[in-house]
Amino acid sequence: MKYYFLLPLILSLLMMFVSPVHAAGKLETVAVESKIFPKLEVFDSVIEAVHQSTVSSRIAAEVIELNFDVNDYVPRGAVILRFRDDEFRARVAQIEASLLADKAQNREAVARQKEADSEFVRVRRLFQKKLISQAALDKATADLSSSNAQVQAIKAQIKSRNAQLDEANVLLSYTQIIAPYSGVVTDRFIELGEMASPGQPLMTGVSLQELRAVTAIPQYLLPAMIDANRAILFLEDGRQVKGGKITIIPTADIQSHSIKVRVTLPNNISQLYPGMYSKLQFDLGEENITVIPQTAIVQRSEVTGVYVQLADGQIVFRQIRLGRTITEQQREVLAGLGQGENVIIDSYAATRALIKARSQ
Repeated sequence: MKYYFLLPLILSLLMMFVSPVHAAGKLETVAVESKIFPKLEVFDSVIEAVHQSTVSSRIAAEVIELNFDVNDYVPRGAVILRFRDDEFRARVAQIEASLLADKAQNREAVARQKEADSEFVRVRRLFQKKLISQAALDKATADLSSSNAQVQAIKAQIKSRNAQLDEANVLLSYTQIIAPYSGVVTDRFIELGEMASPGQPLMTGVSLQELRAVTAIPQYLLPAMIDANRAILFLEDGRQVKGGKITIIPTADIQSHSIKVRVTLPNNISQLYPGMYSKLQFDLGEENITVIPQTAIVQRSEVTGVYVQLADGQIVFRQIRLGRTITEQQREVLAGLGQGENVIIDSYAATRALIKARSQ
């Protein structure tokens, strides 16, 4: 109740800025027009690593060597950890010894095969001359077939033994965990002396050399995003990074209906880590935008407007709806102004002129 006396004052001030007034003096104006600007869209994004993985054990064995820990840099091909390998080496040695014995048997069987073949040829000639019986020829034929079968059996045994050796060597290789790429250890899940089981996670690493930025765009921008040719990453510390290849994931989120977009980044960016917040700006071509100078904008409580000078010289306050900030000097206007209207550039000068005109 006690504030009702302010209403007449507020209404009078509003009338001062809304009612047309002839102002004395010349005020600088700019004509409202549409201009071509790059169509830029900015989205929140998150940095993620291209290569990030957790290595696991493939065998049941005891850890006897841990070469890296959390935050250590691991070069590609380095041995991250070792398992006890006595049992696996013994298995390899056993198969290699059996393979040597099989090869010796094979040489002996091949020699007997050659003898049987020569004997068969000799007996067949004698049989053709009718110097020996059919039974002698049948025996030579059976001996040759037996020696051939023995050679084939030993060759199959050698092949099987080689397969066993390959398997044993593979299991032996599992006793060393090799880094698949260069990176940094982010987690370690096992201690020295512990017994690992197949499938148990051992370490997690991430490569900081190859990173990318990931964001989500609304589906209405998909047609324009397909033709996007440039992306810029804005970091919290003020750095700007030129993005590379733009990849659109061909599926939409079932709840937000947004589409994930990934942008590759240059290698080896300093002080940039997976999970960091950033912003991605995409260049989606060009668009016509109605803009006015920032200095022309007037903020009256919750009302945003500009001063417009009419053709007869009168000045009126026009409420407008603003859009994006195009540059530090220009702002987009969505509604409230028509093409060709003259907006007073200096809003403060227009306010002073209106007050002066009202007081006269």
